[in-house]
Amino acid sequence: MSVTFSFDEKTAQQLSLIYQSEDIREMQRQYRVWFDPRPGENILDVGCGTGINALALSKMVGAGGKIVGIDNSDAMLAVARATAVAGNIEYQLKAVEEMEFPEDSFDGVVCTQVLGYTADAMPVIQAILRVVKPSGRVFIAETDWDTLVYNIPDKELQRKVTLGFSDHHGDGWFGRRLYSLCQQAGAKQIDLHHYVIHNDEYSARRYGGPLSYVIRDYLLRTKKCTQEEVERWMRQLSDAFDNHTYFFSLNRFVCILRK
Repeated sequence: MSVTFSFDEKTAQQLSLIYQSEDIREMQRQYRVWFDPRPGENILDVGCGTGINALALSKMVGAGGKIVGIDNSDAMLAVARATAVAGNIEYQLKAVEEMEFPEDSFDGVVCTQVLGYTADAMPVIQAILRVVKPSGRVFIAETDWDTLVYNIPDKELQRKVTLGFSDHHGDGWFGRRLYSLCQQAGAKQIDLHHYVIHNDEYSARRYGGPLSYVIRDYLLRTKKCTQEEVERWMRQLSDAFDNHTYFFSLNRFVCILRK
């Protein structure tokens, strides 16, 4: 993983706020339509984070099913175990690269915003395909961070912010590389979907609001922007919303695999 982006307690709380935004809830509902979890299924949630998705999936598989959520961050799992608990959910502290589940263990595997943080995604995709049943499916979603859009007056400043944050997790282009990587990993069938998060409201209720604070902290910590630039950027976001010119969007790509 990138040494400049860590999932500490502060980041876990910021991401928890992001995951509760209306945009992410709407996106996750669409994700579940594409993935189609069914009663009685056993599902692996790779990089489960704060457990928001695991909790939603647990309700859909019911008491006869089970969700196993793995993550390599103690801070993220602490939030999950405190706020996303159900009798059919099990959380494990485990990196995706360390999966040791038997072959053909799960009816489905969900892996959202995880592969871009790995040093080598190919063996991870292959390991995920190994643990899903032949009749099952794998859901993988990744962002193309170069498509990060905030509409503010200073075009050059926004370009600097977008490019400065794009590779925060390793490869900001992972979203656009996902389909070909899944092909190379040996998936027999790949269904591709495209999802655009977008809104015109700069607030905690919408994804772009809390995300801007994650971006702010990262740019300051890595010194990819100066304090003055970051403060000016944040001020222009607020001003853009006040004068009704604010707009946010970001592209995500989804591949549903069968082996």
